[in-house]
Amino acid sequence: MPREARNKYDCNFFHVMTQGINKEKIFYDDKYKRIYIKSIFDNAKKFNIEIIAYCIMINHAHLLLKVDNIQKMSEFMKVVNMKYAMIYNNMENRVGVVFRNRFKSENIYDEKYFYNCIQYIHNNPVKAGIIEEAKEYRFSSANDYDLDKVSGILKGMVNKKEEGIVNFIDTEDDKKIVTMKNIIGVINSYKTRHNLIEINLKNKEIVREVIVKIKEETEANNTEIARAIRCIKVHCF
Repeated sequence: MPREARNKYDCNFFHVMTQGINKEKIFYDDKYKRIYIKSIFDNAKKFNIEIIAYCIMINHAHLLLKVDNIQKMSEFMKVVNMKYAMIYNNMENRVGVVFRNRFKSENIYDEKYFYNCIQYIHNNPVKAGIIEEAKEYRFSSANDYDLDKVSGILKGMVNKKEEGIVNFIDTEDDKKIVTMKNIIGVINSYKTRHNLIEINLKNKEIVREVIVKIKEETEANNTEIARAIRCIKVHCF
């Protein structure tokens, strides 16, 4: 089955996740976390990408990126992970794949999920039991985070047709796009509430619960809901 194009729904903000092969601890040493952090910031400048938030765990990493070009985001992650893999293999005297498949990414379509995503990323070490407060962790952006700066990123992006809704979408904001945005917002809120990264479509109980929430919070019909679920990546890999 061919892979779905990442730019099917254009937007500027992405939650990116990358993980070690077989869930191996590829960032187990502090020096490796520092190397990866340096790499993402060095390469972000080259690809004109803004790092909104990040957290480097033992076997995976989370990034919240602002991008102007989705293809550049893919190239950015390819370069970052490829360079890190070369350094890691050399330092560990090993050969072979370091990262599990390609990275995963989620489109961020609304302001609420934008802030929920930041909180989710920063709370990873808390949830893992490594520290008690997010700001205690040295390898995330939580320690020096400035919400005023983040608010400035969103400033001026209010959609005049829908006051109070941030226009994350670059395409025409017609009814289909609005419906899709609303559905995705409900799905992302559900994942945040239940601390999920992905929703397994094979779990019929969860899917039914999500569909009920979509119908409660949007005006989408069954056809629109089915189309939205087919179009966005909400399944486990």
